[in-house]
Amino acid sequence: MALTRESIVILGNKLAPATATFSRLRVLLLNPDVELQEVISLIRLDQALTFHVVRMSNSLLFGMRERTESLDVAVGRVGLSEVFRLVGLAATQQVCQRDLLTYRLPASRIWENAVATAAAAELLAKRTSCDPGLAYTAGLLRTIGRVILDGAAFGRLYPGESEWPSVAEWEKKTFGITSSEVTTILLNHWRFPAELVDAVSGHYEPLGVNGSNLSACVLNLACGVAARFGLDLPGEEGDWVCTPAKLTLADVTEADLEECATRARAHYVLLCSSVA
Repeated sequence: MALTRESIVILGNKLAPATATFSRLRVLLLNPDVELQEVISLIRLDQALTFHVVRMSNSLLFGMRERTESLDVAVGRVGLSEVFRLVGLAATQQVCQRDLLTYRLPASRIWENAVATAAAAELLAKRTSCDPGLAYTAGLLRTIGRVILDGAAFGRLYPGESEWPSVAEWEKKTFGITSSEVTTILLNHWRFPAELVDAVSGHYEPLGVNGSNLSACVLNLACGVAARFGLDLPGEEGDWVCTPAKLTLADVTEADLEECATRARAHYVLLCSSVA
């Protein structure tokens, strides 16, 4: 199957129906009069997502001491203020169920990178005019394109950083499209907000020729924070170099990044220990 926009959308919808539900949930939550039962009914449409939401609601991340097997109870005790984060984490875990043989990556590594990057992005966004919730979501979803390309690789393997230091350049040569571009197509199709889409589409080059992109810069720095405690992905090391221009655009310092790394790592450890 050629990697046209149409084929990418088909593959994305088959692979991650929970992600489309995640987008619909955000629209629902924008209504200040939304009822809890409306949220529960939307989540319940996806049986796999329901399972992951209930499982994660039992985690220490949400301060729960008593387990439940009920979606109604899970969503009710987490509350509307946290349900978007909960569904985002559950949707991402649903996507990260298989190893990416093309990239020689175990599913657990994609999940760990997503969680760490999301935590760092949210913390950094709070220091800027960016929406922390959207920054968190961008960190969770930015690698979906790799999952799609892995499914369409037909035996093609990323040769490693010794031959291709930039995984994006290898993807472009091999597939005619980068995983970031694939993710952008899907996020647009699922109608995620423009700020989130712009963050993902520009996060490899947030200081691009078309002007600086604050949301992309926050995501870029967040990826670098995840790399600081060993949760980077192959072929991306050169993309997260912390430059004075990036720090200035995001209005943060190296000390801020170190603090962010400490807090993001604590979030990551808590979550992973809770859902293991």
